[in-house]
Amino acid sequence: MKTVLKLVVALALLNALVRAGSAAWSYYQLKDSAQQMLLFGSSVTSAQLHEQILSTAADLNIPLKPEDLEVRRVGTRRVAEGTYPQSIELFPNYPYPVTFSFRVDSLTVAGL
Repeated sequence: MKTVLKLVVALALLNALVRAGSAAWSYYQLKDSAQQMLLFGSSVTSAQLHEQILSTAADLNIPLKPEDLEVRRVGTRRVAEGTYPQSIELFPNYPYPVTFSFRVDSLTVAGL
């Protein structure tokens, strides 16, 4: 009986780790993708970058809404900030709400 209980606890922990790891992996993929878009998209407008980041979020199944993402130019820097809530089911049928937020920026140098 102890072995079965230990196995159930171990499987529940493994499930939680996989689901949390998957959500974190998607978050870092989105953040890295946004950083790359800012870095190599110096000739692209902020509105186009906004749409590209939202498209990437949709591809990664991330619930990022257009109003929760801001892409702007500040002097020679381009900044993207986003926040989104995601429900992670750490234990079956018990979702745990997590709010992910990121801020990436890139220096824009014209004429290179």
